[in-house]
Amino acid sequence: MKTGAMAGGALRSLHSAASRSVAARATPDTTLEGRKYLVTGATDGIGRHTARQLALRGATVLLHGRSQARVEQTIAEIAKDTGVECQGYVHDFKALAGARALADDVLRDHGSVDCLLNNAGVYLPSKEVSDDGFEMTWAVNVLAPFVLTQALVGAVSWRIVNVASLSAAHSVDFGNLNQERGYDGHNAYSLSKIANICFSNCLADRLAKAGSPVTSNSLDPGTVDTKMLRAGWSMGGIPVSTANNQLHLCTSPGVEGVSGAYYVSQRMTSPPPPATDRDTREQLWATMEEHTGVKFSL
Repeated sequence: MKTGAMAGGALRSLHSAASRSVAARATPDTTLEGRKYLVTGATDGIGRHTARQLALRGATVLLHGRSQARVEQTIAEIAKDTGVECQGYVHDFKALAGARALADDVLRDHGSVDCLLNNAGVYLPSKEVSDDGFEMTWAVNVLAPFVLTQALVGAVSWRIVNVASLSAAHSVDFGNLNQERGYDGHNAYSLSKIANICFSNCLADRLAKAGSPVTSNSLDPGTVDTKMLRAGWSMGGIPVSTANNQLHLCTSPGVEGVSGAYYVSQRMTSPPPPATDRDTREQLWATMEEHTGVKFSL
């Protein structure tokens, strides 16, 4: 057990029917033997379900969470269900040092991974501040995966999958990224999710320019009955056990070679306007560099 993140979630009733229609598309027939996955925020909700499904298909799963007890419990339950023992890493993304430490541990223990699933995320009804002085939603949902991916990008051989949301914002107020004015948990979450899509697309551009075979895509996970959904939106959704949108992007041969795309209900979809505007995307990327102090070298 590595000591030293928070589980990912979902949104909005308007696409719940679509979520149900694709819930069972992924099948255990997919063989992932020889593949190695790092899943962040894997001790609850969709992250935990995805880690279990990857293990069920024979993958080596590196499972991240912020609580040692929860990581140990998740490893034990997945082992009981699948006969596969995942490897656990405990780091809290409320500090960017946690993301850096996770990358260091994975590189030390494994050297490389086939797929990085940036799933960890939070919704917070009241404003909290990270150890580095940033609004917590921005820190955990945006800056931590930026730092983690930057540290690991040279060691990822296949796919980078970034969990966004259908609730992603349709505009970006660059003067209030840290939510100093009029904090609202839904607005903070929506901002973080459009930033995830923009990050994913900018990364795809850079990987392609560098001639890398690694792909970067983002997705809406669906309206899924998670603690986050109930806490933030007072509604239910499809059972977590049928939420396979993330699994699809992590495993499907149908998305082989596709990069810079955004998926809803396992279908490529046009993202909200900020993600289609190059200037906005690049301004967000530059802001992430400024806030984290790291730059990608590809």
